[in-house]
Amino acid sequence: MIEYALNLIMKNGMDGIVSNEKSIEKQVKFYNGKVEIIKEWDETILKIFMARKNKKIFFNVDNPTKAKIREAIERNMKILNIVSPSEYHGIQDKRNYVNRKKFDSRVIDSNAMVEIAEDAISQNAKAGIVFSSIYEKEIANSNGVMEKDRNSMIYLSARAFYRNSSMHDVSCSRSVEGIDSSIAENAYETAKKAGKARRIKEGKYDVIFYPMAFANLMASVASFASAFYVDAGYSFLADKLNKKVGSDALTIYDDGTLYDGIASQKFDDEGNATQATCIIENGILKSYLHNSTTASKYNTITTGNAGIVAPHPWNVFVEKGSFGIEQMMEGFEGIIITNVWYTRFQNYRNGDFSTVARDAIFRVDKKGMHAVKGIRISDNMQRILENIEMLSKQQKQIFWWEVETPVFSPYAMVKDVSITTP
Repeated sequence: MIEYALNLIMKNGMDGIVSNEKSIEKQVKFYNGKVEIIKEWDETILKIFMARKNKKIFFNVDNPTKAKIREAIERNMKILNIVSPSEYHGIQDKRNYVNRKKFDSRVIDSNAMVEIAEDAISQNAKAGIVFSSIYEKEIANSNGVMEKDRNSMIYLSARAFYRNSSMHDVSCSRSVEGIDSSIAENAYETAKKAGKARRIKEGKYDVIFYPMAFANLMASVASFASAFYVDAGYSFLADKLNKKVGSDALTIYDDGTLYDGIASQKFDDEGNATQATCIIENGILKSYLHNSTTASKYNTITTGNAGIVAPHPWNVFVEKGSFGIEQMMEGFEGIIITNVWYTRFQNYRNGDFSTVARDAIFRVDKKGMHAVKGIRISDNMQRILENIEMLSKQQKQIFWWEVETPVFSPYAMVKDVSITTP
């Protein structure tokens, strides 16, 4: 099907990219300590990109047949004649593929998924999901690329409660064996410590972020490294290449080739090889993320992060620090934030944002540690990066509906974070 579609496109004098994507997804949902719902989705989509000079169009064909493909291409060729011109510099050709990632067909085994859920329940998880997918993709482009890839992923999201307190954690992997159900028991023990939460005054506090919370912020940073968003005026990283944007302690990579990175891919949406790209090294912005068009505009080569329209990160990897959690806690006075959600930017260009702390939150002072509630971070993303004081030796992969790009995140201690209250 992809060869048939690509031949039609090229016969009409156009650049083209055609991919056939098949996915099987499963979800086991549990709540009130019981497995309640098992769902399955099975989908096949043909994705087609066509470009002539400075005009381009992208569309899907569901459940494709040759007749449907021909009709869709002919219809969209007419539309292409009337669409507005936009920047397009062709498709670069980069085929140094790396395919070292793990694959496990068992991730969609319903019995294995239920066993993970029941194991989490036995360790005091009251609600959560086990989600998994097998994803196969064939791609062809007008540069002569013809490649295949397959991927697996699975994650456990578990929530524990103790009286009025809650705690949430995740375990993510490309294999069943990579899932750690003990996150449920750890979440329960943390929730137990968070009883009788009090309110605190607004102000600047030193903050220790758990990986769930820090990953949320770092996923945003990596997304802002997309050259498309930089050019569109939606990134605080604009005009800062080779400039200091963070603490010396901070190094961030995007890596589409990680062995257990759940978003690792052999190639991007243009058919070009994925790779490891250093975004920030010791606080200095080293690179944006590119597809062929943005790379040509910047007089460089693609980083293998297409998105046909907008380059995007695959797996964000925050380099570990040299501190154990106990070392980070020695003499610490401030706030411990285990999770955040509803991260929203009031000004993309400046990096002004706010996010709500959720689940167990703790205030540490000379009197000890006690639970707090009702706080929001209202700060600037570059200032957060600049104020990173410590990163932990420990690191874990985070992915859930508030962190849509997987992040390998350590614990982080950040100085002088602006905390507001309702």
